[in-house]
Amino acid sequence: MLGGEAILPAFVASNPDGAGAAAVVTSLADVRAMGGRPLALVDTLVSPDPDHAKATLEGLARTADLLGVRVAGGHLTLGGPPALSAFCTGVARVPLRAAAARPGDALVAAFSLEGEYLADGPFWSSLAARDPERLRTDGEALVEVAEGGLAHAARDVSMPGVAGSLLQLSELAKVGATLDLDALPRPDTAPLERWLVTFPSFGFVLAAPPGRAERACAAFHARGLAAAVCGAFDATGRLALSLGSEQATVWDLGREPLTGLAR
Repeated sequence: MLGGEAILPAFVASNPDGAGAAAVVTSLADVRAMGGRPLALVDTLVSPDPDHAKATLEGLARTADLLGVRVAGGHLTLGGPPALSAFCTGVARVPLRAAAARPGDALVAAFSLEGEYLADGPFWSSLAARDPERLRTDGEALVEVAEGGLAHAARDVSMPGVAGSLLQLSELAKVGATLDLDALPRPDTAPLERWLVTFPSFGFVLAAPPGRAERACAAFHARGLAAAVCGAFDATGRLALSLGSEQATVWDLGREPLTGLAR
């Protein structure tokens, strides 16, 4: 399996070290979301000057070492607007496929709640707060649920936040979903409205067959990660959010596709 990520150019320009770290985290998350074990990654970088390139590559190398993945190579171009992408390869015995979610599946959300927000942006990082050995093995929870048949679809929570990432999964699977915000794991210090648009360093939504969701959660709990059943998938093609006694539809894929990739 192979995953790739392009980092927002404005972020690469303003925070090259952080962008390097994000390139590793997001690329590994793509492989983990497929139930895989990362093997190695490569990167492509355009930098305006050597200092910017050095800071970016140091952030990338440091984070790759922290997460236990090898940087196998890459490409550097000096003298252009900042641009960074990374690509990670991995192996999976039983792949998790986003398109495999089905009506009636339980919605599981899993996060590392240790950490802090980086400045005023949407990024929640556990890289400094969590023991490196745990960081390297947290993703094994997804391998365990895949190989144990405890889930058959997953997606990493990324720039769209948890609801947006769930919508992306739902579109590919041609299903709908209701996300129970009362049950959604989140840090005590994170207001709900901010957490909904947060890009965490470890966060996933999964579709678990009926009767297996609690066992899927237990795979994350055993590693000190937060996980909970917080909704269900259905056949409506709509994403709904519920809080207390209130429920609202926030997107109807039948009326407006998000990416069109389900076609």
